[in-house]
Formats: sequence, structure tokens, C-alpha cells
Amino acid sequence: MKTTLAVLLLTELYTLSSALSKQHFFVDDEKSWSDAKQHCQTNYNDLSTFINDSEKQQFLDDAVNQTSDAWVGLYNEYGVWKWSRDEIATQIDWDSEQPDGQHEDCAFLHKDHKKMHDEKCNKKQRFFCMTKSVLMPETKTWEGALEHCRQHYNDLASLSSQLRVNSALQGISQAQTEYVWTGLRFLAGDWRWISGDDLDHTVWPVTGQPSCPAVNLRCGAVHRQTRVWMARDCEESLNFLCQ
Repeated sequence: MKTTLAVLLLTELYTLSSALSKQHFFVDDEKSWSDAKQHCQTNYNDLSTFINDSEKQQFLDDAVNQTSDAWVGLYNEYGVWKWSRDEIATQIDWDSEQPDGQHEDCAFLHKDHKKMHDEKCNKKQRFFCMTKSVLMPETKTWEGALEHCRQHYNDLASLSSQLRVNSALQGISQAQTEYVWTGLRFLAGDWRWISGDDLDHTVWPVTGQPSCPAVNLRCGAVHRQTRVWMARDCEESLNFLCQ
């Protein structure tokens, strides 16, 4: 009985610690669905998605200031509705008589009804972007963390904008290790986000960006308290952020 309770407690703690944190933003700029997706992936993480009831409620809480119909990350491919990372959508809160159109393969949230409508993807309208990150409670080397994130989520986290940093702060503060792995790596003579994002926003220490780090110090981590980036030994076992 004690063993069972211990397993349940550990499972609950793991679930809480590794819960995906999403924050949604209404973007007051009109774009087609594909251009909106590109904008979100460049400046946030992606078009907004919400795959279950709790995520939907968080999205609606963040969408309270929505002033017009707005794209979300839902599209139709060969008759199957999917979220923007190609995950099949199993729960869609369609409005009455929706979906209703032929060749209307992208979805938006109605500003008044707060329900989904389909629309032609080339229509220009406002949209919702999201940031998302998850702190993994186990420790792994940088390569091990990368493999885990790509297998279970999308990638090691890219903190390429202040919005992404802000979204990750709560997770970082709960880390059990002093540093937390990110998707930052020194490759081909320069520091890069492994996801391919531009390295525009940086938080290196006052000593500056390491221009030629030692071979074993070519993986980037963020300090749990100061949020400053540091070049760390890639073989260290640290908590890590997935996105």
C-alpha cells in the first residue's frame, strides 16, 4: 500500500512539474492563416492551440480582450482537422452550423460566440499567438535533453524573444538544478538556437558572449535565479526546458 501511494505521489508530482505552460496573445494585425503562423513561429512559438478542456479555458481567459474574429492554429488537411503541429484535433468546439464551407480549411475563433468557425485560409484577419514551455523534472545531458524534447514535444526551448523568456520564467524557477538546458548550441563557429530561430534576443553575462568556447563548453543553459545564459559542459546532467 505504501509503495502504491508513493508511486501515485511521484506520478502526481511529475505531472505537475512537467505540465505544459501556454500563454496566448491577441495580435492586432491582419494576415492570412499561413502568414499568421509564420509570424507566430518567429516572434512567439506558434499559432494558438488548445487540445483539451483545461487548455481551452486558459486560452479563453487570455482571449478576454479579443476585439475581432481571429485565426487559431487549426486547419483541415484531406478532411481531417489538425492543430498547427500536425496533431489531430479530437475536441473542437464548433459554433452552430459549423464547419459550413467548401475549401474553408482554416479555423478562427468568433469574437462574440467564442466558438470555432471555418474560413478560407487566404483571408486576412487578426490572430492568436502563443508561447509555450515545459520544465522537465529529470536531469539529462544536453544531447539527452534534445532527444527527449524532440520525442515527446517539439524541441529544446528557444528563448529567442522576451515573450518566450517571460513564458518560461515560472518553469525555470522550479528547477532543481542551478542551471537549465535550453536549445542554445555553439555550432560552426557561432551560437545558434537548435530550432533555427534567429539569435536576436540575448542574455549573456556582463563578460559577454563566449566567442570561442572550449570544446566541452558549447551548450547553452540559463541560470535558475539570474536568468543569465552560460556556456556549460554538454555532458552535465541538468533539468531542461522543452517547447
